[in-house]
Amino acid sequence: MHVTPTLATPANRPDAPAISPISAEKARSMAAAAERAARAQGFAIVISIVDNHGNLKHFHRMDGTSSGSAQVAQLKAATSARFPLSSRSLGERSAGLPANPYASLPGFTLLEGGLPIMDAYGRHVGGIGISGATPELDAQFARIALETLGSRATGR
Repeated sequence: MHVTPTLATPANRPDAPAISPISAEKARSMAAAAERAARAQGFAIVISIVDNHGNLKHFHRMDGTSSGSAQVAQLKAATSARFPLSSRSLGERSAGLPANPYASLPGFTLLEGGLPIMDAYGRHVGGIGISGATPELDAQFARIALETLGSRATGR
């Protein structure tokens, strides 16, 4: 089953078990996969993983990253934790609306590199944000992290 996250994704399906939070072990595994991918391409990144309420589950800052990247990674994760969309997709939606409404929300960013974490039933369980490389590579490293869960993030 391929799940594409949208704002209309059903919160509960009759055949789905109770929502299981992201475990510390899964969060560490995701961060390790993203770090390996970044190192392989010569980048130092910051990884932030939050639950679907925006509460921090895991944070890792590789040596050589800026404090700005630390803040941006957290904003990217929080954005994708509050909406079951990538931060990039939310930016694209916002740009098409009068007054670009999401651009001015406190605690959000529309920079690429934030992805929602969806469970096997298509339910939104959190967000991951990565910063430190280019926005496109940040999103690529986030997708690699999600692959450790078998999550089907589209990046959109």
